Amino acid sequence: RTGQVALCLHGWSSSWYALSPLLPLLARRFRAVAVDLPGYGNSERLAERTTIVRYADLMARLIQDLSDSPAVLVGHSMGGMIAITLALRYPQLVDRLVLLCPTISGHLSTYINVVVSPITLLERHPIANSIVAALEPSMLQLTDRIMRPASFAERTEISDIDYVRLRADARRPGEGRVRAECFWAMRANNLEGKLSGIAHPTLVIWGMEDNTVPLRDASLIADEWPGAQLQVLPKAG
Repeated sequence: RTGQVALCLHGWSSSWYALSPLLPLLARRFRAVAVDLPGYGNSERLAERTTIVRYADLMARLIQDLSDSPAVLVGHSMGGMIAITLALRYPQLVDRLVLLCPTISGHLSTYINVVVSPITLLERHPIANSIVAALEPSMLQLTDRIMRPASFAERTEISDIDYVRLRADARRPGEGRVRAECFWAMRANNLEGKLSGIAHPTLVIWGMEDNTVPLRDASLIADEWPGAQLQVLPKAG
């Protein structure tokens, strides 16, 4: 298809499927493209250690391959941090941004740091990852129970079928190492103090019940990025 590209970038421990409900809506106006970032879903991991800058550089090359015109970036969570980093490094490739609970500081919520990150860091090491894998399916049931409140509001209407698909995409072989690398990559890519450098029209949407990226990051946007339109939604994760 021809037309302006709308590139959708998923978040940490996720895949393109998390943003799939947006694709029919975006396709009414744009050439909508959703990717599995390297190391997630069906994409091979990067040959080098995963960093946000490497993701941004790769997505910049993808935009150039897909179109001669600037793209609309739709980024969720870590994908939002990638989108902002791309806009800072390659402003000529970006028309506008739509960010869903974007990671700004790189420091995730207390829930993630206390409950989720210990398992993530275990998965980083091959031996520990083998032990975690050996505990399936009980370990998978545990991680499902842990990740659901981190990902969705209490009143979520997500179906069991969609949730099973989302979690399956987060269990690809070797993805544990990539999740661990991304956990530290987000911290190393702290965007505090850099947001005022973005002139692109931007809409930022935040769920009040987001238990992954804390609302304090929304405060950074309010303080540093007056040109961004910030909407905080109740009953949303």
